[in-house]
Amino acid sequence: MKRAVPSPAALLPAALLPGVRLVVLLPALLVVAAAGARGHDIYHQWRKPDNPAVSCCDNGDCRPTRAFLGNDGLWRAWNGHDWLTVPREITLPTDYGHDGRSHLCEREGYIYCFTPGQVRG
Repeated sequence: MKRAVPSPAALLPAALLPGVRLVVLLPALLVVAAAGARGHDIYHQWRKPDNPAVSCCDNGDCRPTRAFLGNDGLWRAWNGHDWLTVPREITLPTDYGHDGRSHLCEREGYIYCFTPGQVRG
């Protein structure tokens, strides 16, 4: 007859379980936080095409976005509320983020920078 092996949690007193869960979850949370910080690092060196002395990003206003090219030749980028018309003079080269996606640096409707992603048919 095969004897069941208790799980490691079953061997611990109930009072220790919350602490064990914290120890197990904390490293996972740190990995997620670090990945988010690294993800935002792609914007750190971006400069406004119309004013290279000014950064596009203020540590939180840049993000991947949906975008399309309008019939008038101007890009439209979604900021979560509205489709914003992107002026040509602040448009960075295509796929500047090197991930195939469009990216928008914007706050309250004011666009600092935009890069279109890879155009898909």
